[in-house]
Amino acid sequence: MRVAIIGAGFSGMLTAYLLEKKGIEVTVYEKHEHIGGHCRTLVSKDNTIELGTVFSFSEHIKELLLELDVTYTERFTYRNFLDEDFNKVEHLSRKDVGTLTGELNKLEQVLNKYPMSLDDVNYGPIHEDLMVPLNDFLKSHQLHIISQLLAPQLSSFGFGSIYELQAYYAFNIFNMDTIHSLIRGDRLLFVNKGLSEVITKLSQNISDIRYSIEVKNIESIGDKVKVETEFSSEFFDRVLITTKLPKDVIKDELYNQLMNKIDTNPYITCAYEVENKNIVTTYFKANLGEKNKIQFFHTFRQNHKTTLVAYAYGSVNKELVNSITTDIEKSGIHVNHLITAKQWYIFPHLKEKNLTPNFYRDILDRQKVSNICLIGSLVSKPSISNLYASVRQFVAQTF
Repeated sequence: MRVAIIGAGFSGMLTAYLLEKKGIEVTVYEKHEHIGGHCRTLVSKDNTIELGTVFSFSEHIKELLLELDVTYTERFTYRNFLDEDFNKVEHLSRKDVGTLTGELNKLEQVLNKYPMSLDDVNYGPIHEDLMVPLNDFLKSHQLHIISQLLAPQLSSFGFGSIYELQAYYAFNIFNMDTIHSLIRGDRLLFVNKGLSEVITKLSQNISDIRYSIEVKNIESIGDKVKVETEFSSEFFDRVLITTKLPKDVIKDELYNQLMNKIDTNPYITCAYEVENKNIVTTYFKANLGEKNKIQFFHTFRQNHKTTLVAYAYGSVNKELVNSITTDIEKSGIHVNHLITAKQWYIFPHLKEKNLTPNFYRDILDRQKVSNICLIGSLVSKPSISNLYASVRQFVAQTF
């Protein structure tokens, strides 16, 4: 059997790794010169900087790290919140914290009504109650403190504003276990040498990776799938797609219609060397969910050097980068210099006008009879640990 995988991000590389372990011939196509997608680590002497995915929320990923002999640590992450005048403020007041326990119990009872929509590792059928913006859903259930709790997390990690992001996505991203973990301040998992090490270890077990090769056409012909690039045309038994593709690349009416409805969020990462002092993860409360505004930053302190990584919605340009730099300095941090500004397009999802109750069910039904499949963050909850669980499940059930 020959399998082609489109996209060499975490999901694509993991799938290829698992298939090769089963003795299946795999070819990975990546349109960029770098593999790894959002697992991108910069290395400078003895320092590492995570530009994309930084940490994991759950223990699923530990299984893979142990298998690949990748070292990791678990540590607490402290958080500050700033108001519009760059003054430190509480995330929640003492009164709000007291109310939060009751709201959490109420939220759990509410979400228990939607097991078909929320309990699988992959997206599935969507209850109509969950198709409204998260803020509207929480307001309808009088869960005002939960709204304050989730807003910084969702917007800062690139999922958007609670006034736009549907409740369905929000509670697939932050389920009750994750919410409780955030409240308790549980330790998070960090890969010691950066998540690029995971990609490197995976690539060392994959025989055929095509770099800077963009796929132009995917078409089922008989019981095979033709994959065409600018340079070649090859046939495979199955094609697995991990990334949003341009219009009409997939010659399948349903898949093409679905792919055209999927949106991503433009998101940028700015990495700076800053003065060496203790700086904790900081959220800018006044900017949450707004485009062209810094959302939050976190820092890496290694070998007497501090690197700060800031995140914002928008496209890389001089004005936005300068604005981010200015806001960091207004928060009391001296910036030595900018290391890099990186553009991302993250979180494949559907806007409210395109989301229908059976959108993801239609994909799953089609994949039962098609030799073209969508996997990874196109159809799965987007945390790296959940992607790991989703890909393992797919490979086990399909091959």
